[in-house]
Amino acid sequence: MMSEPKVEPVSRLSLWAGRIMSALPALFLLVDGVMKLIKPAVVVETTMQLGYTEGVILPLGVVLLACTLVYLIPRTTVLGAILLTGYLGGAVATHVRAGAGAFPILFPAIIGALLWGGLYLREKRLQPLIPLTTQTSTSSQTKKMLWLGRILSALPVLMLLFSAVIKLLKLANVVTEFARLGYPESRVLGIGMLEIACAVVYLIPRTSVLGAILLAGYLGGATATHVRIGDPFFIPIVVCMLVWGGLYWRDQRLRALLPLRS
Repeated sequence: MMSEPKVEPVSRLSLWAGRIMSALPALFLLVDGVMKLIKPAVVVETTMQLGYTEGVILPLGVVLLACTLVYLIPRTTVLGAILLTGYLGGAVATHVRAGAGAFPILFPAIIGALLWGGLYLREKRLQPLIPLTTQTSTSSQTKKMLWLGRILSALPVLMLLFSAVIKLLKLANVVTEFARLGYPESRVLGIGMLEIACAVVYLIPRTSVLGAILLAGYLGGATATHVRIGDPFFIPIVVCMLVWGGLYWRDQRLRALLPLRS
């Protein structure tokens, strides 16, 4: 049997700092979710100005509240952070498409950074997985699990790199598709470079979890883009599941943090 490395308990200062840092964005997201359920006029007006129909407000509120509650439960907090990263990535993409100012675009990213920052401070097992320390992995892996993880990770990376290349080439059909999705041609090159950057960070073993977090946000943005115009939106979700599924099988430490086993 594989044994997990012993993890020292987090200090009281880090624990409470992490709790406070987690509570601030969680409280904001809970209020935001409740407002979407109540649907006051200002929420309906703002949502429609961003290009969404009134019919998506209630489902968005339910999804936001569900993801936030998953984040607040200690056993599922990492899963909740991943789900909320996707949701907040959708918010970023929405404001980028709408041509909003810097603050509306950066604010969801700041919320996401607080969610993960609070989790980083209060969960010792997460710290070796985020490249802010020099700790090395002491977990053991079977070759079967390791290769399964590598294959699962390779599939979304190949898809993302292919997607990035055709964006960098700015083929006519790509520009046309971006216009249909509501983005100007000037965004095509930048989004292609973003895809490559996130994929490279994900491929580097030391930064793979950080890359997966960034990709969750990016793919959440892709999901929101397709939801807005009524397109099928399952492909970005499946790609995100492959990204995290590959990591789950490649790293025992991540398996200890995600609630798929007792």
